[in-house]
Amino acid sequence: MDRAPSVLLKEELLQRAYSLGFDLVKVTSPEPLTAVELELERRLELGISIPLTAGSPKERTTPALHLSGVQSIVMVGMAYSIDPALVEKADECRQDKAQETPLRGRLSRYAWGEDYHRVMLPRLQQLADFLEKALPGTRCLAMVDSGPLAEKALAYRAGLGFFGWNSCLITERFGSWIFLGTLLTTAPLSPDPFQPRTCRECGRCLEACPTGAIVAPYVVDPGRCLSYVTQARGVMTEEFRIPMGDRLFGCDTCQAVCPHNAAPEWGNHREFFPHPRVGTQPSLEMVMKLTNKDFQASFGHTPAGWRGKKILQRNAAINLGNSGSRRAVPLLQEALADPSKPVRISAEWGLARIRELDEIR
Repeated sequence: MDRAPSVLLKEELLQRAYSLGFDLVKVTSPEPLTAVELELERRLELGISIPLTAGSPKERTTPALHLSGVQSIVMVGMAYSIDPALVEKADECRQDKAQETPLRGRLSRYAWGEDYHRVMLPRLQQLADFLEKALPGTRCLAMVDSGPLAEKALAYRAGLGFFGWNSCLITERFGSWIFLGTLLTTAPLSPDPFQPRTCRECGRCLEACPTGAIVAPYVVDPGRCLSYVTQARGVMTEEFRIPMGDRLFGCDTCQAVCPHNAAPEWGNHREFFPHPRVGTQPSLEMVMKLTNKDFQASFGHTPAGWRGKKILQRNAAINLGNSGSRRAVPLLQEALADPSKPVRISAEWGLARIRELDEIR
């Protein structure tokens, strides 16, 4: 018996998605995420904010509000994990030539390479173009971490992975080192089976979080998460400055201790390799002295650059303070005259922190 046209269309869609570089592809139905909506409302009542997201709980959980006539949702994943041997080689290529090792800040892995929005959204649009051409009259809407829909919940329902206590979506092949993309479409595609599953529930992520942001299993207070705190505008709240340590942008602590990430398959996509001018641990002196031109040439097209130069310099001043190194003093003293208030206040704190650590020594 010949296969139904919808089955063939889905097979062709999967082939096209993999050819575009997506590592994981699943299809789910467009029904509202009712349970997720109730949970989002409960968290708002508890005062747990959801920064860097748009839309009400209903808007975040009702696909039909964003594309009328939606019949299917294609969820894709693209791994940003890189073989450590390749990372080491990339860092060796960009090591500073100074005799004295520079003071450095750490970048979260997702921020090493090119901005994933720039990488994934055009490819999702190509997938949409394929569907619209294969089935005339089809309409699509692509989103990559920029739309209001709760993409991790949709990815879970599609079968891409399962949730960890740290609220990250964990996949079998790549652990939680993965970017997600969403494609709403009016094309009828058979959904993949949903198989409920949990992580090992070992609690390591909860115990390791430096700010106690994982307030309960599967519940994260984003306002306390260093991944958000290092991106937030304005003066950083003092309680987060010491726990921030040498984190320049983002935080990987909960993912690094997760046993599901112990032996993942490497994505090794060239787009997500460390930027040749930045690496994985940029020189803090370089960050503090960035001109606008330098910033655009180094961080401008990475996830660490979307908030702008001054956010990175604010964070670098805090990193310098936490280093406790006297070599950081001239950089921080110079930053006391910076036109940005968050940078100036962070520099003042950094100098005080170095004096405090000197006294302890």
